[in-house]
Amino acid sequence: MPDFEHIRDILRQFEASSAIDVLLIAIVIFSTLRVLSGTRAMTQLRGALGLLLAAVVLGRVFDLTVINFLVDHSFTALLIGGAIIFQPELRRALDRLGRGGLQGWAARSSRSKVIDAIVEAAGRMSQERHGGLFVIERGTGLQDVIETGIAVDARVSPELLAGIFFPNSPLHDMAVVLRDERVVAAGCVLPLATDLSLAERNLGTRHRAAIGITEQTDALSVVVSEESGEISVALGGKLTHVADEERLRAVLEWLLDPSRANGAAGFEPAPRRGGKVPA
Repeated sequence: MPDFEHIRDILRQFEASSAIDVLLIAIVIFSTLRVLSGTRAMTQLRGALGLLLAAVVLGRVFDLTVINFLVDHSFTALLIGGAIIFQPELRRALDRLGRGGLQGWAARSSRSKVIDAIVEAAGRMSQERHGGLFVIERGTGLQDVIETGIAVDARVSPELLAGIFFPNSPLHDMAVVLRDERVVAAGCVLPLATDLSLAERNLGTRHRAAIGITEQTDALSVVVSEESGEISVALGGKLTHVADEERLRAVLEWLLDPSRANGAAGFEPAPRRGGKVPA
C-alpha cells in the first residue's frame, strides 16, 4: 500500500521555489537534448545513460557496495566528463545563443543567405569550370569532418566560396562545410561513397565524396564538376544533377528553407542515382 501520509508530507514541502527549481532543471535537460538531437553525440549520450542505469539497477538489486559508492559519488566526475565528450556540441550551442540570444536559441535559423551564396558561387564556378564541393550541416553534427580541415569561421558569401575553390588555391581539392550562416572549415576530408552502381564507377573523387558524406549523415552536399561544369546535389547517398542555377535554388529552398520554396516539384530527396531532375 502506498504511504499516503508520506506523500502528503512531501507535497506540503513543495513551494513556489520548488516549482522554479523543477522548471529550470527541465529547461536545461530539454535544451541539452535539443542541441544533441540528431547528432552522433546523442548516440554516445544514450550509451552513457544506459551504462549508468545498468550500474544503478545492479548495485541496488545485488547490494554491490563498490558500485553503489561510485554511483553515489560520481556526479561531479560525470559532469566534467560530459563537458569534455560533448565539447563541440556545447560550443555550438553557446555560439548560437551568443549570436541570437534566447530568440536565436528557440528559432530555427534561416538558410536564405546560405542558399543565395551557394547558388551564386556554384553558377559562377560552373561557367568557369572550377570544381567545388559544399557540405551543408543539418541535424547530424559534422565536427569530426570539420576537424580534418582548416578552420575558417567566416560569414558565408559567394565570393568566399568561389575564392576557396579557385584553381591552384591550397584548399580547392577538398570540401567546405557550412553550418547555419557561416563557413566553418575548408579543406575537409570526406568519406568516399561505398555503394555505387556500375554506371557510377567512373565518378571522380569529388563526386564520390559528395555522395559518401550523405550516406553516413543527413548532410546535404552540392558539387560542381571541374570537367563539365555540371552542378549536382547529393542527399541520402543519392546524387542528382540539376539543370541550372534557378533549379538549384528551388531544390535548396525546398530542402533547407521550405518557407521560401516556390517550386521544386519533381525533385525527390533520394532518387535513383544518376537520375535527372525534371526541368
